[in-house]
Amino acid sequence: MVTQSQPPDNPGVLAELLEPGILRLTLDRPDQRNALTRELALELRSHIARASSDPAVRVVIVTGNGPAFCAGADLGALTKGADTPARRRALLAEYYRAFLDLRDLAVPTIAAINGPAVGAGLNLALSCDLRLVAEGARLAAPFLRLGIHPGGGCTWLLTRIAGTASAREMLLRGRPVSAQRALEIGLASAVVPAPDLQEEALRWAREIGAMPGPVVRDLKRTLDLAESGATFEATLAFETAAQGESMGTEDAGEGWLAFREHREPNFKDR
Repeated sequence: MVTQSQPPDNPGVLAELLEPGILRLTLDRPDQRNALTRELALELRSHIARASSDPAVRVVIVTGNGPAFCAGADLGALTKGADTPARRRALLAEYYRAFLDLRDLAVPTIAAINGPAVGAGLNLALSCDLRLVAEGARLAAPFLRLGIHPGGGCTWLLTRIAGTASAREMLLRGRPVSAQRALEIGLASAVVPAPDLQEEALRWAREIGAMPGPVVRDLKRTLDLAESGATFEATLAFETAAQGESMGTEDAGEGWLAFREHREPNFKDR
């Protein structure tokens, strides 16, 4: 089942409900290598807002059409006419919300990186919970080579995902890393043959989407707490409350029964 919610007069992002609960957002400007313009960023935000308000959406996949995932952004064009640092800051803050909104989604997100993810495109991938990278794809943060400082949370996200040493190397040298190198440093969750990428992303989405929805959303909140620098005690307190609540559900009973019977659980609260 594939249904599309793409307005015909605004083809920048293709939104498809692949199966109940699984939404795929495809950057659909292959001739521009899916470069993230201000207009495309605003459209992406609109789709993310709809996903956030739709309780039926359980997992979101983000990918690109054509040979690139997202080739970055023309920040010069983006800030054209903004002749003061304050005006440029305002424009950039609005623009960067496209991937920061994605990061703030309560449901899990998967980046299916089909080709180069550069600059803002890397930021978009970093904002997802999981990153599946096609063999041959390359990821890069070439901000210094463009004479500009990184933005969009890149330094924070890259440091926490790939580690301090790898983040410093990618940001200070500005050179792309291969899919295999991305896997080695934890930037990629898995490397997948290019022809299999979309099906593998769907398989991961199905697996996650079959889990109890309220527990998954609480888990994302717990992970965000841990990542944001919350104390161990604060994270433990939230974990304990969430686990205590989940243990009293029908799905918890089903989970234990399925474990004892050596079968996949059939959870109801999705």
